[in-house]
Amino acid sequence: MPNDDSLETRRNSSLEAKKQLLAKFRSAADDPAAAKRAAERKAILEARAERERIKEAARQKVLEEERRVAAEEAAKRAEEERIRAAKAEEEAARFRNSSTAMAARALADMARGAGYPARKSARRA
Repeated sequence: MPNDDSLETRRNSSLEAKKQLLAKFRSAADDPAAAKRAAERKAILEARAERERIKEAARQKVLEEERRVAAEEAAKRAEEERIRAAKAEEEAARFRNSSTAMAARALADMARGAGYPARKSARRA
């Protein structure tokens, strides 16, 4: 552009360039090949989204299975602990009964033994 252009000519050439650029983009938007490429991209994105949904469903299924197995194991451990506690209580009851019996025997032995010195002294005399 020569330097002696007026503001009006520069403005008009700028507007003309913008119009040509807009016409170029409008023709590109109406291009069937561009529409085909856009449709292909859309199909690819939908397929990718579908694969992600399938993966997420599989992941959720695995997590649910792991939770179920963990719950079963926890229930099994709780049952084993309950059985172990019942056996411990039974053993404690048996021990209490046997210790009571042992204490009774010990008292009886002590009572018999209390008369022993008297019998011994009676024999000596």
